[in-house]
Amino acid sequence: MSSRESDSRHSSSDEEDTRTLIENYQPSEPVQLVYAPGESHLSHDGSTLVNGSHEGSSSSSSRSDSKNGLSLKHRQHLNTSLQQLRYNENKMSLDRCINQTIELIYELSAENKERPVFYPTEIEDDRKILLNSAKAHLALVRQNSSIKSLSKQKIKEETMEKDLPEFKILKINIRGSHGDDDLTSNLDKKSIASLLEKKLHSQIKYLYNLKERVDDTSSKVFVTGDLNAGKSTFCNALLRRKILPEDQQPCTSVFCEVIDAQSENGGIEEVHAVPIEKEYNKRDETTFEIHPIKKLEDLVYDCDKFKLLKVYVLDNRSFQESLLHNGVIDIKLIDAPGLNMDSFSTTQVFSRQEEIDLVVFVVSAENHFTLSAKEFIATAANEKRYVFIVVNKFDGIKDKEKCKRRILDQIKNLSPDTHKNAEEFVHFVSSGEISKRDHGNGGGDGGGDDGGDGGDDGDNNNNGRPEHPDFDLLEASLRKFVLEKRSISKLLPAKSYLLNLFQDLQTLSEINERIYNDEKREKQQELTNQVAPEVNKIVYKSHKIADTINALIEATCTAVYNRSVEEISTVINNLGDKPVVQYGGLQFLFEYANESQLAMIDVIGDAVFQCEDAARQMTQDRVEEIINVGKNNLNEGFLSDKKFNPELMFTRAKDDIGKNVENTIDIYDFFDPSFESFLVFVGVPKQYVSATARQISYFNPVSVITSAPSNALELKNSLTTQLTLSTLYSSGKILTTGALIGKAYHWSHYVSTSMIRKIAVPVLIGASGLAIYYLISDIPNALPRKQAKKIKKQIEQMNYVHNNSNRLASECRQVLNFPSRQVMNNFQTSIDKRILQKEKLESYIKDAELSSGFFKQLLKKINHQRKVLKEIDLESVISVD
Repeated sequence: MSSRESDSRHSSSDEEDTRTLIENYQPSEPVQLVYAPGESHLSHDGSTLVNGSHEGSSSSSSRSDSKNGLSLKHRQHLNTSLQQLRYNENKMSLDRCINQTIELIYELSAENKERPVFYPTEIEDDRKILLNSAKAHLALVRQNSSIKSLSKQKIKEETMEKDLPEFKILKINIRGSHGDDDLTSNLDKKSIASLLEKKLHSQIKYLYNLKERVDDTSSKVFVTGDLNAGKSTFCNALLRRKILPEDQQPCTSVFCEVIDAQSENGGIEEVHAVPIEKEYNKRDETTFEIHPIKKLEDLVYDCDKFKLLKVYVLDNRSFQESLLHNGVIDIKLIDAPGLNMDSFSTTQVFSRQEEIDLVVFVVSAENHFTLSAKEFIATAANEKRYVFIVVNKFDGIKDKEKCKRRILDQIKNLSPDTHKNAEEFVHFVSSGEISKRDHGNGGGDGGGDDGGDGGDDGDNNNNGRPEHPDFDLLEASLRKFVLEKRSISKLLPAKSYLLNLFQDLQTLSEINERIYNDEKREKQQELTNQVAPEVNKIVYKSHKIADTINALIEATCTAVYNRSVEEISTVINNLGDKPVVQYGGLQFLFEYANESQLAMIDVIGDAVFQCEDAARQMTQDRVEEIINVGKNNLNEGFLSDKKFNPELMFTRAKDDIGKNVENTIDIYDFFDPSFESFLVFVGVPKQYVSATARQISYFNPVSVITSAPSNALELKNSLTTQLTLSTLYSSGKILTTGALIGKAYHWSHYVSTSMIRKIAVPVLIGASGLAIYYLISDIPNALPRKQAKKIKKQIEQMNYVHNNSNRLASECRQVLNFPSRQVMNNFQTSIDKRILQKEKLESYIKDAELSSGFFKQLLKKINHQRKVLKEIDLESVISVD
């Protein structure tokens, strides 16, 4: 149900209550009882229910009424109506405030689940170490560490800077035994947030109970106190009957709720005993057991079976005398077990505060306030501004003034508002005088379960009984506070509780807003000045090192490729210059051809193997360089657990020239005539033939045109290299040969045709024989040259040099990429770590901004609700004069 629907429902209910009160009002009934000094009874007072003012006398009141045109009963009727209307208006306003407060706590709970709320918590143990000062707590939480990581000295310094804020409602104390490290070590922000979450949920439950209590038309008076203080006897004295058991020893161990049987139970006196596992429902008889009143003596001891005794009694006294049956509102009197009976009972007494409107605390004048009593009253003061204090056994005190001073001094610290109005709320009663009044001269002492002040045993007539002005004044004050000052007795505790709760919420919100603003500023500075520059620096450094390593890899692979191309090409170009195997003669001609071909292929393979060895050495050097780069920029242990083995290179992709070269041998492979080889055959030194061939090749027209110097300087520089002694010598031989040819041409004129015919045949035979002899003799040289040409042609078609060089360079690249990737991966890990730190900071800054904004808005709502709550005036008086 929404708060608006609830307010509407309660509004209609309040209007009904108002009409009922006005219609049922009986002018003949006194509205207020005041103890008249010197008399033994309560006299009628002419004041109204609202203003509590006194008229001088009935005659003066009648004269004043006649003069103003209103009779006394009409004025009382109007004032009562105004009082009830004002009460209903205040009740609806409080209902709205409670609903709004519940919504605020739900919002805070949702924020606490999303982003744990900082709560300054005090761990109470023998050492009294404060764990949660603002900075110390946040340092603990942000690092997700335990409290053990905080030094006690640091905690002490933080604590001295600012005292821990004090909470009245939202106070969380964690009590642990001395040296309870398991407790303190596990307290991080999430744990504290979990404790706060439980506290908030308990407050929501409490506020719902508080709202139910505000809406309830009846009032509950809670009588409690220490053991042997006389609580049951005091209740019997208020009832003027011995209803509750009385004994010198503590007897009440079950809560007893005394209710008017006339209005609640059809005039039947009985006890409804509610078992521990049941929730009381008057319409469901399975939730309680019915017992006669006389069994109450036994039922109050049975705390293991029953948790509550609903005692329905009849009070035949008049409205003016009865507290339960007063004709205005229903009052329920709750007699609680004594404090310190046991821990469970004490806890139950504390927990029942949320159900009651007024606390009457009975204390022994002999023992004063125990620790439990002080704690209970201090807890009650968080909600209830006023607490009735009944000091029992006062007749046994010799120095009564001293006793009063000491007790009032204690009350001043426990409940300041009660102390300010001590005449109305602090009463000193004597059990002996009450017993004499109730039982006459010689009557027995009422005793009491708590050693209390005796009660009246059913005599409802005060005539002829001794006076007891102290108790009469207490009863009159209690009746006036409950019946006439309903706004104060019933609504003011709810208002006080909400004000204290708003104060705690405001303190919590201000702390969190300030902390999150400070943290947001600090983290923003850390992000701007430290983390972001570190990220940029390491990213720039990684890019630079990546470029350096990539350039090193490319240079290495290029060098391997170029070197391999050069060496393999040189070997291939020199194939056929000389025999590579020993020639065994014509009978081993074909064996010589096969061996020569295999030997030339092996020469090429050896060249490739040499290139592989060179590539291995170069790769090993570059791997060490890359590892050193990693060690210098990352750490000394970079790749220390791995060792490079160059022997494993080129083991999978090998040279396959032997499989791809065709090894067929033809007859023409044995002959390769050429002018140069012939000159060598006839005896010209091979080096001269080779040099001459190179010079002739150099001086051919194409070479001359392409290599002609473009200027005089180049011509001068080239002369020193081109005009060698060998060149001059070769040129001289050519000129000499030319001269001989010229002379032979000159002598040819003297040779006749007949002479030529005579020498032609012999010359031809000689020349043929010489050619055949030349060809046979040149087989050891011609075969390698011819096979070399065939192999070169096939190698060229296979693109052998490029493929092998590229193979070597590719494997070098593959090997070098491993340490390179390791360097870059380590850099990336470091970058990722810093980026993650940056993202966490950015996320925290965002969360801190959201949290500070939330608490800023929450503060506005809290201040608005507190302003509305303060405007609910429960203590002003509206009356018709």
